[in-house]
Amino acid sequence: MRYLLAILPLLLLLSVFGCEPKDEVITTDPNAVLEFSADTVLFDTVFVSRGSITKRLKVYNRNEKAVRISEITLAGASASPYQLIINGVQSPMVNNVELRGGDSLYVLVKANISPTDQSQPFLAADSILFTTNGQQQNVKLVAYGQNAYFHRKGSIGTTTWASDKPHVLLDSVLVREGATLTIEKGAQVFGYNRSVLLVAGQLQVQGTPKERVSFGGYRREKEYQIAPGQWDGIHILATSGGNSIKYADIRNTQYGLRIGNPGMAGTLVEGCKISHAMLGGVVAFTSDVQVVNTLIYNCGQYGFGGLGGGNYELLYTSIVSYQNPLPRETPLLVIADFIPGTDIENQPTSLRLINSIVYSDGYSTVNEVLVEPLTAATAVSSNLLRTERYKEQFEANNVLNTDPKFEAPAKHDFRLDTLSPASGAAKLLPTILQDIEGTTRSSTLPDIGAYERTID
Repeated sequence: MRYLLAILPLLLLLSVFGCEPKDEVITTDPNAVLEFSADTVLFDTVFVSRGSITKRLKVYNRNEKAVRISEITLAGASASPYQLIINGVQSPMVNNVELRGGDSLYVLVKANISPTDQSQPFLAADSILFTTNGQQQNVKLVAYGQNAYFHRKGSIGTTTWASDKPHVLLDSVLVREGATLTIEKGAQVFGYNRSVLLVAGQLQVQGTPKERVSFGGYRREKEYQIAPGQWDGIHILATSGGNSIKYADIRNTQYGLRIGNPGMAGTLVEGCKISHAMLGGVVAFTSDVQVVNTLIYNCGQYGFGGLGGGNYELLYTSIVSYQNPLPRETPLLVIADFIPGTDIENQPTSLRLINSIVYSDGYSTVNEVLVEPLTAATAVSSNLLRTERYKEQFEANNVLNTDPKFEAPAKHDFRLDTLSPASGAAKLLPTILQDIEGTTRSSTLPDIGAYERTID
């Protein structure tokens, strides 16, 4: 008995080392299959030769015992447009991956699609095959490839960007002095990280209400559609003049339009939607700018800023900020004869603001208009404005501090509701017959802002 008691601890220790945990015992049961976080890994449209973001597929072993995945492979093998990364190894195939009972594994997937001669997006599909205990399971991989014109760092002469394929700015692209860049209706332009379109010559954007030109960030995923600061935007330089930007959507920028061409022919911005700029929607320095039938919303600083003097005309334009995630600290509309932080001041300045909306949803922001000096406001009438600062000066000819009653501002729908105080409150401007969408404006009582709702 004494000897038995003496060896009992040793027997217990041996039994511990001799019992393999159940979740580490590999089963060969063909019914011990895997589960996946998704049956399809779906990518947004991917530009050819540029590669996609990395997506994650989670593989679960719901069984009590471990399994050995004898093979994880791409059905298309080395010819596949996809890449797998498993346990830090990039390969179209890995073998003998052990997964303990109740454990999981990440499979990382990227798409890199080769160019074709197609102008429209095309399907690029494959699947990941998992073989476990003689049973094969698969997860589909789906992406749409998009051929494009890629514009790398450099300068261009007179040229036209067609609408048959998107244009991707990979870096700074300069339109040389004396040259003209024409962008056809329906064209799409995507800006890669920190890219910028510099215009020393002339820019002619030829969108129409039905075939708009689109400028946006390179990332195509849904969560990036309203993300600001993805590229630097369009910069009009000192030697540029006579620019026309019609029916364009400009978003995801630092500045939507940054204009600095003193003494040159003015810039026309007509029928545009400018949004989600980290800094300003339109910011001009000592320049001449006319904005017509345009919507500017949810920018980080100015919606429209005219600084250091200049001549600015805003007609039937909506400058708004609703549920804006950016920490804006400046009024939406600022016109000043100086440039903050510089020696430029007391420059000739004029503002003509007609039939426009300047409004926000912030309870603490009661002054969305700043004009310095106020004498620069040569014509301010038939607008809907949020301002306490100029309440006495503007109340006779404008609607002040009254909710415009947009259709659905939280969804970025800034059309007028049927009960909007801006409805039928504009003055007739005989040269402007349509709104931002090409809708005919009332010939008697048109609506304030970029959108026309009134029906005669």
